Amino acid sequence: MAIIHVLGADIPHHNKTLLAFFNEVLTTEVPCSQARKFIVVTQDIALAEQYPNLSIDCVTSKKQLAKVVTDLAKNRQTLFFCHGQFNPYLWLALLSGRIRRHQLHWHIWGADLYEASRSLKFRLFYILRRRAQGRVAAVYATLGDLSVYQQKYPKVTGHKLYFPTKMATTPQTPVVEATTQPLTILLGNSGDPTNRHCQALTQIAQRFGQEVKVIIPMGYPDNNDEYIARVNSHASQLFPLVQVEILTEKLMFDAYLKVVDRCHLGYFIFARQQGIGTLSLLIDKNIPFVISRKNPFWRDLAEQQLPVLFDEDSLDRKIIQRARQQLTHHDKTTIEFFSPGYIQGWRDSLQRLEEMELS
Repeated sequence: MAIIHVLGADIPHHNKTLLAFFNEVLTTEVPCSQARKFIVVTQDIALAEQYPNLSIDCVTSKKQLAKVVTDLAKNRQTLFFCHGQFNPYLWLALLSGRIRRHQLHWHIWGADLYEASRSLKFRLFYILRRRAQGRVAAVYATLGDLSVYQQKYPKVTGHKLYFPTKMATTPQTPVVEATTQPLTILLGNSGDPTNRHCQALTQIAQRFGQEVKVIIPMGYPDNNDEYIARVNSHASQLFPLVQVEILTEKLMFDAYLKVVDRCHLGYFIFARQQGIGTLSLLIDKNIPFVISRKNPFWRDLAEQQLPVLFDEDSLDRKIIQRARQQLTHHDKTTIEFFSPGYIQGWRDSLQRLEEMELS
């Protein structure tokens, strides 16, 4: 029996974070008798060379990856650990039986679990995907995503597992409290419409009036000019332009940290689990944030005894200050979705799978 890790879509920032974690951390924390095998969709022809402790096969498209996986799946003893696959061809292979239920373990990265698109093409595909998602051996996810998944598929085994979020490696600079200066708010974590920027801007204006500054990172995804223009137009109707700063360039990690350092509050009203990386950076810097009750990650925050501020609840500067104090006095070494807390979940998951390989 063999275990193959699958990264079924070309998402460089997430894929490289996971590969680096396996290459640099798990190789030591969870030793394996041979290099762990990966199949990755990527346009980076030198990707495999960057992770010498792993055995990586690179393919250039989702369709090509699905063909490789389904060919390997003909050996029914081969198991696949799919990490946030975002790959319709794999779902269809699972649904058709070319990949059997016992062969596929799914590490949910959030988006694949939800049905956000309104296009007819996607709505039709969601019907098929919904059927396929229940035909897996086990799922691995945040506590919130597990709760969403298991409402639909209660018979499938679930394990809590956190993506190895990239954190700042330097000591955190205390954020200056917003007392006399304007409250500076980080709105959203990207230029994707799932951030619900216009709705959030309206809420911020209603709650805090004109005495705020709003920073909106929108450098990702590409070709998003029309949506950025719509958000900019809405912002200009609510605030003087100098109070809303839209960042249209892609930000490297260190540059993003500097943006976060300028803020006193995060505002993220995604209607699903999203943005855990940014939320983790804010927690690390003792910056409170507002989320939607529809984001099931609130369950993970509550389990770790972290403050949870919902956009539908009352909110003022005193409440924000109270949340900041809670974060300041929280022992962050105990947070399960922080490093090194999330390593134990990976250790348990890999040992469980690799014991299957030996049996």
